[in-house]
Amino acid sequence: MDSRHAASPPPGAVPGAPVRPGARDIRAVLDDLDEQIVSIVLHRIELGRRYQSIRRTEGLPASELTWENLVLRRYASRLGSKGAAIARAVLSLSQLTATETAERGQHSTPHNGSRADNSGTAR
Repeated sequence: MDSRHAASPPPGAVPGAPVRPGARDIRAVLDDLDEQIVSIVLHRIELGRRYQSIRRTEGLPASELTWENLVLRRYASRLGSKGAAIARAVLSLSQLTATETAERGQHSTPHNGSRADNSGTAR
């Protein structure tokens, strides 16, 4: 191609330097990433609820608090205190609702809001 007909670089651009995407391009990538994040969170919610359902079927508490605390620490170690908030939100979204528990034919948590620990006694 004849260099005289090539598009000229924007003013102030360094010849041969990579062209930076504009705000519109970045926004499109961010929108795509948000869609991927939502899809992953929805998948994580479904697996978390399935895991809790299996635990209840096996006579175990739905939640495994030691493991949940590890999840919180893992998010916090990578993302700081706001990462821990994200982990809390994900774990909360992943909890079986009373309706889901009833639909799956399992016992829900005690009516006083406490959870049972591994010994089966309410805390």
